[in-house]
Amino acid sequence: MNYKSFIKDRIQRYQSFFNDKSSGQILGLVTPYTFKLDYSTWGLGDKPLKAWNFDCEADAFIELEVKKLRCFMEYTRELDNDYIPSITASAGIGLHSAYFSGQEIIFGEETSWVHPCIHSWSDMQQLILDENNKWFRMLIRMSNKIAELSEGDYVPGTFCHLAPTDMANALRGNELFYDFYDYPKEVHHLMSICSDAIIRLHRELRRISPLVMGGSAVGGMWIPGEAPSFSEDAPDLCSRELFREFGFKHTQRVIDAFGGAFIHHHAKGEHIHSELALLQGLKVLEMSWDPNCRRPIDHIAEIYKMNGEIPLMTGCTVEDVYQHIDQIKLGRVILMINVENLSQAKEVMEFIRRHSKV
Repeated sequence: MNYKSFIKDRIQRYQSFFNDKSSGQILGLVTPYTFKLDYSTWGLGDKPLKAWNFDCEADAFIELEVKKLRCFMEYTRELDNDYIPSITASAGIGLHSAYFSGQEIIFGEETSWVHPCIHSWSDMQQLILDENNKWFRMLIRMSNKIAELSEGDYVPGTFCHLAPTDMANALRGNELFYDFYDYPKEVHHLMSICSDAIIRLHRELRRISPLVMGGSAVGGMWIPGEAPSFSEDAPDLCSRELFREFGFKHTQRVIDAFGGAFIHHHAKGEHIHSELALLQGLKVLEMSWDPNCRRPIDHIAEIYKMNGEIPLMTGCTVEDVYQHIDQIKLGRVILMINVENLSQAKEVMEFIRRHSKV
């Protein structure tokens, strides 16, 4: 794929960011998730997820996602942005385990879900990553469509995987949190077969969406080398001791299969953040903010200490950037910035460039 020059230029900035481990490097992302546009202006409808029939409309779903992204990129073309436009196959959180379990997905307005399928431990015998699984085929189909439609103006991504603990939680339900104590052997087995499924899926999707300039397009970023994206949301609800005993080992095995990773989790799990940072090969560690929790940006210097040399990713407002810039400069960070309009976005990115080493 011959990518547009603006993508290459942005990747070169990321290459400098990752090559230099000194503090004071700040990258800023203004994305379709942090700067929401009214796509009806371009004649694009906002069809709720539950209104799509993926059996016959999967291609149309991806085509609409591509059109929206292109509208966003055209509207922000004069913005000095570190956002790497990328699209991955996505249809809500239900898809993230249904490709393995074969469970029917329940679609809502904006996301989807599945019911647990491991009711007794013997049910694990039915868990096989089958290429004839409807949702596995759907992932492959949508990923092929994403790659086919790219004209070098966006990067076809792979997938935002559930990490092994999150996958086990999806398959077993919240009984998993009791199982850690009552059935540790069975939990380890479940998480092991989840790890196998994650590894195989990523390898399949990477054949469709190869690395770009030697790196991975993940979460609006570029990360050097192979770096699949994982969510570690379930461990946020566990103690550090439980994560060490269960989650760490299996996530590390998946990372080892590829040599790198990007991990997302929430401020609710601040207590396990330093444990996540101990994972070998981790390239970027994100802590998102949540209601009724300390916002990472408000004590970012503390989070840097937990991260060690691993770059931090976190969200913030424009006002946060101005207010906390002295603390922000104490480490290496990729900021997802919520903005209200294009003028505000340009001003905050100009401010970041004046204060960042990269």
